[in-house]
Amino acid sequence: MSERNDISKSPASLAYAMVDCNNFYASCERAFDPALIGKPIAILSNNDGCVIARSKEAKEAGIPMGAPEFKYRNEFKQKGVIVRSSNYALYGDMSHRVMETLRHLTHDIEVYSIDEAFAELSTNMYTDLMEYGKHIRKTVYQWTGIPVSVGIAPTKTLAKIANHIAKKNPEFHGVFNFCKHPEIDTYLEQTPVEDIWGIGHGLTIRLNRFGIRNALQLKKTIHNKKWVRKTMAVTGLRTVLELNGFPCSGLSIGRDSRKGILTSRMFGKPLFDLPNIQEAIATFASRAAEKLRAQNSVASYLQVTLIGDKYEDIRRKYKFYAGYPLKVPTAHTPTLIQIAQRLSASVYQPGRKYKKAAIMLTGIVPNSEIQMDLFDPEKYTEKQYRLMECMDHINAKFGRNHTAFAATGLHKKENQRNKWLMNQNYLSKRYTTRWDELLVAKTNH
Repeated sequence: MSERNDISKSPASLAYAMVDCNNFYASCERAFDPALIGKPIAILSNNDGCVIARSKEAKEAGIPMGAPEFKYRNEFKQKGVIVRSSNYALYGDMSHRVMETLRHLTHDIEVYSIDEAFAELSTNMYTDLMEYGKHIRKTVYQWTGIPVSVGIAPTKTLAKIANHIAKKNPEFHGVFNFCKHPEIDTYLEQTPVEDIWGIGHGLTIRLNRFGIRNALQLKKTIHNKKWVRKTMAVTGLRTVLELNGFPCSGLSIGRDSRKGILTSRMFGKPLFDLPNIQEAIATFASRAAEKLRAQNSVASYLQVTLIGDKYEDIRRKYKFYAGYPLKVPTAHTPTLIQIAQRLSASVYQPGRKYKKAAIMLTGIVPNSEIQMDLFDPEKYTEKQYRLMECMDHINAKFGRNHTAFAATGLHKKENQRNKWLMNQNYLSKRYTTRWDELLVAKTNH
C-alpha cells in the first residue's frame, strides 16, 4: 500500500474527514425499498445463520448481534423485525457508488472498509469545513440513498473520534468538526480509551492499570514519550501524537495485492456424495480465480479443504486437505477447477458428512513475473489469458455467473441445483447488478 506524502502542503493546510455509512447493510435495503424506513431490520449471515447487522430500530428492540435466526424467529415476528439474507452483491455495488461519490467530492480517499473511508480536505480550498462536511453528507445521500456521518479533524485518529460523536449525537445532524474546536479536550475526556482507533482490548487493560481510561488522559502522556513507546510501541506513540493534532499518517492510496486468496462457504445442507462436493469445489475455485485475475496475478499453489461435522465424533479427524504446486503459475479457471476436483477426490471419504469446503490459492505473483517451464503442458498461454479476460468482461457487464463453467452447476435450473448452495430465504433483489432484478415501477391499467 503506497502512502501519499505531498511536501507542497503543510500539515496545517490539511484536514481528514472520516465518512462512515450509517447502518450500511440496512440502509442498502432501504434505498430500494422505502417501506423499510423507520422499521427494525436484521441482516443475517451466510445460510441465514445469525444476525450480523442491525438497524437502529432493531438495536432499540433488543435484538442482539449474533442472535441465531432459528432461536429468535418468534421474537422477530412479535417485534416486527424485518429479516433479510446477506445480499453482498448489492452491498458491494452500493459501497462502490458511495466511494466514487466521495472521490468526486474530495481530493483523495482511502477506502478503509466496505462502509468507511478517509477523505482528504484542503483547508485552503474549503474555508468552512463544517459546511463542506454537510455538503458531503447531503450529496452522498442524494446520489446513492445512503445516509452517512462525517467526522473532520487534523488527524485520522481524531477524525474517527469526531465521526463517532457525529453519529451518536443527533444535535450535530451527522457532521462534527474537531479542527480548531475550543472544547476538544472535553470531548476527548468523554471518549473511553477503548474507543480510540488502534487501541485493542489488551492494550486497553494495560492502559487502565496505569489509570488511563479516556482519550484526554492518553493525550497528555505526550510529555513522557519514552514511557509511551515502552508501553505502547511505535504505533502507540503515533496514536498519542495524533490525539495532540500531529498527523503521523497520510492517506493510503491504492491497495496491496493479496498474498493468499481464500474462498470458503458452508453448504446449504450437509453433503455426502462426491459429485455434489466437486460441484461446490468447482464453484469456489472459479470464484478464487476471478479474484486472482482482478488483481492481475497468478497463483503457484492450490489447496483444497473439506470440513466435516466435528461433533459427529469428537475423537475423529474432521478436516481433510491436500495441496498441489503448479510448475507454472496460472489464473486459468479450467486448470484450477481440474486440479481442485482431483484434490477433493483424494481426500474424500465415503460415508462422511461434509458441511464446508474451502479453496486456498497461494504463491501469488504478478502476471508479468510468470516463470515459464519449457516442458510443462499446463503453462498459462496467451489464448487462455484472453479467454479468461473475455469471461470476466462479460460477467462484469451483465452480472456475476452470466458465463460459467459447466462443472460449477450454476447453469442448472433452480429446481435442479444441488443443496450446497447457501440458504438465502430472505434475500432481497440484486437491484444494481442483475438485469432481471432491476427495480421496475408498477403501473395501474
